[in-house]
Amino acid sequence: MESADDIVVISRDRPGTATITFNRPHRRNAWTVPLQSAYFAALDELSRTPGLRAVVVTGADGTFCPGADTEALQTYSDTGTTNPDMALIEQPEWFPTTVRIPIIAAIDGMCAGVGLAQALMCDVRVAAPDTRFTTAFAKRALPPMHGMATLLCRAAGDATASELLLTARTFSGADAARLGVVTEVADDPLQRALDVAEEMARWCAPSSMALMKSRLNAPWLSRLQEDIESVDAMLPSVLSSSDFAEGVASFLARREPQFKEI
Repeated sequence: MESADDIVVISRDRPGTATITFNRPHRRNAWTVPLQSAYFAALDELSRTPGLRAVVVTGADGTFCPGADTEALQTYSDTGTTNPDMALIEQPEWFPTTVRIPIIAAIDGMCAGVGLAQALMCDVRVAAPDTRFTTAFAKRALPPMHGMATLLCRAAGDATASELLLTARTFSGADAARLGVVTEVADDPLQRALDVAEEMARWCAPSSMALMKSRLNAPWLSRLQEDIESVDAMLPSVLSSSDFAEGVASFLARREPQFKEI
């Protein structure tokens, strides 16, 4: 049985910084409600820690987050409902964008679906050149969940967001940097992210960084909130649909989906 203490690991390796590691290696750090709860609680705790000026977020064993756990997806397909425990999480889904300290994502392996959304809520994103990214939602017959439409438009522009959402294609870390989805690529993204975080902690005023984050997010925050809430309102009908069931079944069977016509 997983516990909150196991699902995320917090370490303090550099002065003025902390690292949060998604720690579900047996499931490749796939996203679950308990993982979201533990991650947001860790961010909340660290944001109020005196002397802490930057946070790095990464995944254990060389994978950031491949998206929602397939076991959870199967449950949603079988029941037609989301996990009611989501209502127990104190922070809203856009919480990372409101944290006062900078968050740097160190991304490698796979970064898909909700994992990509979490990366896009970070302020700086460093990826390995061979990281595999995908929005994934269209291939599961899902809407752009977790604020993905807004987050991609903000990072990469409307045209790129449209292409990546509608095709749900897989693209590399090098492509992600070219498109603006990530800030830069590095052969060792964790070490590069730690270097960036340490430089921020040493040279940048916390008050200034907090104000900059607030000003950068201000034009997008209400749009992100509306995006998440309006998509969430669609989910009961989407999760009970035959298309979603086919999206999950085809993914698990590694076959081409047979979606219905509209």
